[in-house]
Amino acid sequence: MPKTRHFVAFDLDGTLVDSAPDIASAANDTLAEFGGAPIALAEIRRMIGDGAPKLMERALAASGLSVELATVMPRFVQHYDAHATSLVKPYPGVVTTLAQLAEAGYQLGVCTNKPYNATLMVLRYCGLADFFGAVVGGDSLPQRKPDAEPLLATIAQLGGTVDQSVMVGDSATDLATAVAAKVPALIIPSGYGMEEVEATPGFNSFADLTQLLAAL
Repeated sequence: MPKTRHFVAFDLDGTLVDSAPDIASAANDTLAEFGGAPIALAEIRRMIGDGAPKLMERALAASGLSVELATVMPRFVQHYDAHATSLVKPYPGVVTTLAQLAEAGYQLGVCTNKPYNATLMVLRYCGLADFFGAVVGGDSLPQRKPDAEPLLATIAQLGGTVDQSVMVGDSATDLATAVAAKVPALIIPSGYGMEEVEATPGFNSFADLTQLLAAL
């Protein structure tokens, strides 16, 4: 087993899987119910990362709708549950790399702002669920990323400590979460999220992750 930093918490959307097409379908179906215009996939992609309520808040504003979020969210959840595994797929190299890390003794978890049940649905559909000993979703705790608590909870569920752990993500939200938890971050940008973030040097594809973790 690696001597240090062998507890690894992964973001989901934009890091392990490309889920934006399914999220966009659910968001646009929801907007259509309330008379809103559809939003382009590229624009939806930038809205992802801060949880489903924030996504739909942004989508409502972009579509010019004045509808209470509390009214919209149940419909979005229903549409997303129907769409969640239509087009989602792991990024290249994810399955192979996760298998290598598990074989090497790393303890892996998921720390995401996606709702917990939808997270499990996507992980199972993509054949990733068995790699993870902990899953913390956006509705698992009162706090969401970039608060430190979801990451700290993921680490605790894995049986690790902060000084043994690292966060792997794709967005400024993931980086801020790691900073708040005082955990190193490895970032590979995906185009998700409202803020641009720089890649960790040497993190050009998921296949680079094994070497980067070994160097921490």
